[in-house]
Amino acid sequence: MSLYNEKVTTPDDDEIKDSPYSQLTDVMTNLVDFEDSVIYLNDDISQTTLVDFMIKVRAIISNRPESTKDDPINLIINSDGGDIYDMLGIIDYIDSLTLKVNTICRGKALSAAAIILTCGTGTRMMSKRSTVMFHQSSSFLSGKMSDISAYLDNIKTLEATVYNLLEIKTKKDANWWKSQMKTDTFLSPETLVEYGVIDQII
Repeated sequence: MSLYNEKVTTPDDDEIKDSPYSQLTDVMTNLVDFEDSVIYLNDDISQTTLVDFMIKVRAIISNRPESTKDDPINLIINSDGGDIYDMLGIIDYIDSLTLKVNTICRGKALSAAAIILTCGTGTRMMSKRSTVMFHQSSSFLSGKMSDISAYLDNIKTLEATVYNLLEIKTKKDANWWKSQMKTDTFLSPETLVEYGVIDQII
């Protein structure tokens, strides 16, 4: 029997209310301020974070009146960091937008989250008692030696990409960042302004 002949059923209101889609919509609504174009990044950076960020940006843009279509989006960051691939995906998406993205640290921006803070395309800000920390990528490797070697080569390439990004976005060159990020590097808000990591303390 053809599947096209099957009777199509639609969920009732209770099923929709309890569905994963409805739960995701509720969470997204809680983490997006449409009126002020605010998105909250308050979790580890992962594939889900990357996709959620893109969805929220599109939702804000599509719900804007024509008079505010070019206003910046405000990304408020309070995150321990996370995956380097998804971090770069978020940064690439920010760079692809025609409007600016302000990045604001409230609480902490550690590791990958610190890179996203630095790579905002609008005004980069942090509250005066927030914490920002940079360090190298970390990994736990197992498997064949050839696979480990290929993985390490890729990590070196990704790290070079990060150092070059920081050189472009700050007043320090790639070699300086490479040296500093061998260990966890915590920088005060005043130092971050001096080094060009952020633009403003709020």
